[in-house]
Amino acid sequence: MLKDIKETSKHSAVYLIGNIAIKVTGLILIPLYTNPKYLSIIDYGALAILEATVILLVGIIATPMRSSLIRWYWDKKYVAHQKSIFYSTIAFLLIIIIPTTLILIHYSDFLSSLLFKSIDYTLILKFTFLSIGFKILNDQILNLAKLQSKSLLYSSALILKLTLILGIILWGIMLKGYGLIIIWQANAIGEFIILLLLIPYASKNIKISFQKKILKEMLAYGFPLMLAATSGVLLAVTDRYMLNSMSGMEKTGIYSLGFRIANTLKIVISSSLALALAPLLMKKIHTEGSRRFYSKVMTYTGFIFTLGLLGLSLFSLEILKIFTGSAEYWAANGVIPIISFALFFGLLKDNITIGLIIEKKTKVIGLLIFITSMLNIILNLLFIPIWDIYGAALATVCSQMFFFITMAVQAQKAYFIPYEWKKIATLFLLALLLIIFSLTISDMNIILRLPIKIALFVSFPFILYLLHFYDDVELVQIKNIFKTWRNPKKLKENMKRILK
Repeated sequence: MLKDIKETSKHSAVYLIGNIAIKVTGLILIPLYTNPKYLSIIDYGALAILEATVILLVGIIATPMRSSLIRWYWDKKYVAHQKSIFYSTIAFLLIIIIPTTLILIHYSDFLSSLLFKSIDYTLILKFTFLSIGFKILNDQILNLAKLQSKSLLYSSALILKLTLILGIILWGIMLKGYGLIIIWQANAIGEFIILLLLIPYASKNIKISFQKKILKEMLAYGFPLMLAATSGVLLAVTDRYMLNSMSGMEKTGIYSLGFRIANTLKIVISSSLALALAPLLMKKIHTEGSRRFYSKVMTYTGFIFTLGLLGLSLFSLEILKIFTGSAEYWAANGVIPIISFALFFGLLKDNITIGLIIEKKTKVIGLLIFITSMLNIILNLLFIPIWDIYGAALATVCSQMFFFITMAVQAQKAYFIPYEWKKIATLFLLALLLIIFSLTISDMNIILRLPIKIALFVSFPFILYLLHFYDDVELVQIKNIFKTWRNPKKLKENMKRILK
């Protein structure tokens, strides 16, 4: 298991670089987007709705082929057909993307009126839909790179795309004053250029042979996941659509900023770990010790995520004051911890679905996501009129908690894994208590407040030790790691050993 952890850590580190680049880009753009000189708070709210639309359409169109490729690519029965399977998924996506994009572009004026009660966003929507088509193809090619554990290719492509998009946005907004439209023009251009650069890699992994029988099986597997993805994406974006409808784009903009900052945890931590673990989780199916491995993955990823959750939640107000261009956005402070806990339950849910994936019971996943998304809509309808942006956040965390619990019940019935539930509960409750305590000192002067928050964060792993969170073997490993890395002079030597 230690060998698997070491291998996973290597790829996680490379993926982490790419995912950090995403958040660095976001941090650079937050002061720009929240500065009234460049974008109004209404513009920022519109941006949130457009981003939610991208997430929705990409999720619906791309999920069947993305999930099916992950499940089939390393299946021992189909290893000889890997290149033709990949070709079949790309061909299928093109068949779907081309007419869908043309139809959406044609009806952009109608959709602009539907979403924004104005046709002023028609041209922006056209560029948004164009970028979606290119993005889906890029994501599938990079999905293959993940399956082949080509973490360097994945991260390099991601960083290059972000650099292109960021450069165009900064030029367009700051120098030319183009406003919201340049954001989506930049996305379309960036996705298209990366697609051109990825074609040689994709071509090397393609055999032009349309696998009708295998594709039929993949669609049967992936279609329930498409329904699940639709419900899941609705679960992820319902809050912004409903806030826009019930409270206006100003509130949507404030909430979206809090969501964007909290989502750092998902992009930097959850996604990095998931990208590195995906091939290994599939290869471990029905191997000796796989159940213990899946259990430890849940515990370790939960621990890493909770560290990030605690740090982000404790210092959310300070982060907002540093990066936002207007005090109007500081109200997002209370949203960040709530959404962070929602993402924590999302991480646990993603881990526990392995049992249903192993047994190929994707219909259960689809049904649970549908039920949860309906619950989320109901909770938003109930909570938003009472608590506004905090109501939307509470609806999200309650829905994600419900989703995780119901998924755990079904997954354990299908394929039992001895998860360390006591440790997971300890992580959640301790982090919650520390964050609640930090909220009681929010009115303190920063000179007093900041050291206390730092002390709370630093104390977290030590309190876990007092609560007997760590196993004996884990304590030995922690001591060995400390001995290895405590000497700064050996940093270069240690890095070389890791990268071997």
